[in-house]
Amino acid sequence: MKSCAISGHLRRMTIKPCEYYANLDMIRFLAALWVVFTHYGYIGPAKGLTGYGVPDGIAQTFFKFGFLGVPLFFVLSGFVIAHVSTGIAAPKFLVNRIARLMPAFWSCMTISAILLVILGTQEPIGFMVWAANLILLPQVLGQPFVDGVYWTLVYEFIFYAWMFALLATGLLHRHFLKICAIWLSVSLISIFLIDARIVEFVFMTYYAGAFASSLIIWHAYHNGWSKAHKLLLTLSVFSLGFGIQHLGTQGDIPNSVPPSLLVSMICSALCVGVVYAGVNAKDIPVKRSFAIALGAISYPLYLLHQEAGYAILRHAGEAGIPPLLSGVVLTVFFITLAYVVHLIFEKPIRKVLVKISDALLKLIPQKLQTVPVE
Repeated sequence: MKSCAISGHLRRMTIKPCEYYANLDMIRFLAALWVVFTHYGYIGPAKGLTGYGVPDGIAQTFFKFGFLGVPLFFVLSGFVIAHVSTGIAAPKFLVNRIARLMPAFWSCMTISAILLVILGTQEPIGFMVWAANLILLPQVLGQPFVDGVYWTLVYEFIFYAWMFALLATGLLHRHFLKICAIWLSVSLISIFLIDARIVEFVFMTYYAGAFASSLIIWHAYHNGWSKAHKLLLTLSVFSLGFGIQHLGTQGDIPNSVPPSLLVSMICSALCVGVVYAGVNAKDIPVKRSFAIALGAISYPLYLLHQEAGYAILRHAGEAGIPPLLSGVVLTVFFITLAYVVHLIFEKPIRKVLVKISDALLKLIPQKLQTVPVE
């Protein structure tokens, strides 16, 4: 992960322009891989979608807790968005985010739909399902997701929408910690006192702690740690703990037992701690190009692997291929496919989107493209 947006209002310039965080790309890839493992080793087998059962012992525990890759993604996202939102106007921020996420999504969603048509599924993927998924929220058109992992992208875009609004009003960096405090307060009030789905959805109450934790880490990294930072970070970990317990229920999995609150709090601290360490520790000694490649393929890998993977594993089981062998080969296949998608589809489509967005931005009044004084 890198960024060239560094604002003059920051007091402690510890990050150089365009500084690259190899650690964060490595963490992102490992988080995506862990999600793959939990789908192939726990969630898929527990739902009867892979043709084999859930493994026993320590392997089951490892696979089961792979869902932690999701809150880890959200923590990473908070730091990245805080970084790239500095010194940039709101319209440019929004089009940059669309250009970053949607090309890979459109490409992977289309490939997944084609694979599912070829492999066959219980719920056939038709043209209307594919077309509705292009807008990322197909439910508004009465259609399901092509792949179950897409729900996390909805939360990402809600987060982007809030950041866009705060950038447009000039409030974000002017009242950074106050905004985090208000958001965390709303999330905890919602969790404990308000049983309203709309509040939970709009304010992402179960995942506010993930995004807010790394916003706070980013702010403290640039401005120095204060008591307010430490207090809010503690509150973030506490809030995310409830989110992890909520996410870990997996209520539609037979005999699934959610993690205890203590275990969830420990997992929350680990998710936040991993990103904190990734930001502050020396970069892992790997080639920069290798780290960049792993970071680049983590997103398409995450998007591609689930439903098509289940279908392939079922066919492999029917052909008598051992689950471990089929799982390893399939994981390598999707890693390779993710890299191909990144090179052949994602990058070219992103370049086109950037050109189109730059042309459209010229039509917006200049005063709306001015970076607010923060």
